[in-house]
This record gives sequence, structure tokens and C-alpha cells, in this order.
Amino acid sequence: MNIPYYLQDLPIGPEPEHKVGKVQARGSLVESNVLDRMVQRGTGISREDMQATLDLYTKVVSDSLGDGYNVITRLANYRPGLKGVFNGATDPFDPKRHHFRASLSEGTDLRNKMRTASGERLVVPLPAPFLIQYMDYGSHTVDSILTPDNIGEINGQALKYDPANEDEGIFLVPEAGGDPIKVSTVSILTEGRLMFMVPSDLAVGEYIMEVRRGYTNEASIRTGTLHHTLTVG
Repeated sequence: MNIPYYLQDLPIGPEPEHKVGKVQARGSLVESNVLDRMVQRGTGISREDMQATLDLYTKVVSDSLGDGYNVITRLANYRPGLKGVFNGATDPFDPKRHHFRASLSEGTDLRNKMRTASGERLVVPLPAPFLIQYMDYGSHTVDSILTPDNIGEINGQALKYDPANEDEGIFLVPEAGGDPIKVSTVSILTEGRLMFMVPSDLAVGEYIMEVRRGYTNEASIRTGTLHHTLTVG
């Protein structure tokens, strides 16, 4: 099976068309999943024996590191390390400021496997704001009504934009046609939540809510749209 990957713009690079590859993991396997796959290999070893061996292997490796040894295996190389700053040559070890931890690197078999692995290139949509829900505090409704001169809240993902860029922000687009109306007063501006004052001069009618955000060094504008039309009555 190939490793799925996609291409992404480099934030800083010698050429604007240069890309970097990012792996799109198929999922995560926990220890029980690994044991399932070991059983499927049909080795004749029972799952219970495999579990006992894995438990013992984990304990021996952990204890050896705790005793100050490097542990070199075909899967991974483990080395004990020490984190924290000492205030001088006579400063003693202080558990509040210092702690030991293990560092890992590829073992020979794993390194060879990854170097020879094949890739499967994916076409991944460009990142953009994603609007999940609009809450209108003036009418106490969700995804239906816009109340002028009252508080509104958008929940979603990748919502945070640059307020200094006039092309970015929250926009209300009249469905009947006309210029988009930009929200000017925003009190909460985060990736998952926008809280703002609905413009007081909205005309009666239906509106499409958009969040526009700039991406890349050129601030290329990408738009996220609420999946419901909102009504000013």
C-alpha cells in the first residue's frame, strides 16, 4: 500500500511555485490494532503470547533507558536525555526544573522501509474558512434570521482573518443582487469563533453570509460560505 501525500505552498522559498509534500495519514493504529495485524500474519503464535512478549519488550526497553542505557533496535533507536537548565556547575538536579526524557530515531529496518516506500499523490482542497453555524442573538435562532444592530456569532474552522486587509472579513451578500456589506465591528476573532455586531442598515431581504480570508504571501482571498440563507424581516 502506498503512502498518501499532497503538495502545499512553501511559506518561504526561493521560487513562488515551489511546494512541500505533506503526508495524509490513513489513520492511527493503537497497540491492539498492531496485535491484530500480527495475528493476521498467521505465525502460529497466540495473541496472548504476542501480548505478553510485547509487554515484556516494552518494560525491558523502558527499564534499560531508565537505567541510563542507549537501546538500539531494528525498529527504533532510543537514547535517554536530560531537559532543563542548570544555574551553574554546582547547581543540583531539581525535579521542578529538570527532567529526563527519551529521544527516538529510526532503526535500520524502519529507515530502509521508509526510504523504499511508494507514494500516492492526492488532490487536496485548498484550505479556506469553513462556516458550521450562525447564531443570531437578537432573535435567538440558528441559521435562519439576521437581526440588524444585534450580536451575531459564527462557529466554524479557519475563521480568523486579518482585519487590516479590507478584502478580508465577514461579508453579507444580498441574494437579490447588489454590493456585499462588510461587518465592521467584531469583538471576538479566533479560528473557531467570530462574534460581531450585525450592521444596523441592512435592508429587508435574504443574505448569504461569507467569511473571506487571505492565504499565502500574496494574501490570496478564499471564501467560506454559510450553508443556509439568512433573512432580515
